[in-house]
Amino acid sequence: MRVITLTVLLMIAFGAAAGQNNQQPNTAIANRYSNISLGFRYAPPSGMRDKTLRFPALQIQNPSRASGTPQTLATLLAMSSGPDSSVPDWCSVTIVTYPRNAVSETDDTKAAGQMNAWVAHSKDTSVSPTPVVFSGQSFTVSVFGLQEGTLKKSAVVFTTIRKGKLLSFAFAANSSERLSVLTDTMKSVEFY
Repeated sequence: MRVITLTVLLMIAFGAAAGQNNQQPNTAIANRYSNISLGFRYAPPSGMRDKTLRFPALQIQNPSRASGTPQTLATLLAMSSGPDSSVPDWCSVTIVTYPRNAVSETDDTKAAGQMNAWVAHSKDTSVSPTPVVFSGQSFTVSVFGLQEGTLKKSAVVFTTIRKGKLLSFAFAANSSERLSVLTDTMKSVEFY
């Protein structure tokens, strides 16, 4: 798992550097998600099904909140390749936010790392977040291996702080090849 994690992070880092140096205008991309209040655009992978309206609110148990009541992540975009998450080529993309001031951790990188774990539904404390920059915005990236019954999934979560919100782009897939294609779409993120 460590080799896969390192490989995915290296692909992301090299891909991000290449994307920043050879960035082409995105005028040819017809399928774009825009969020005016947070000031960003993103081109999701083609062939995905938008399930944002049917996507249930993600409840997280934030241990930094004194009340102990679950908090809700706001889902901006939720897409998947199909309804059956057990097929080998299944994958998903989710963009969520959570108020930055709702996390008591004062270090932004650590707060982003916490958010990554919440979004990935992981309790794995051995995951070491890695910094990366897209469109001039610093992100904290975490790679997770998830076990769902006998199926092993991989997830990569990118979190940044934007206009008082923790903003996360989460990618999950049943194959490392699909995950690589998904994470490559982070090069399309533009902040304004």
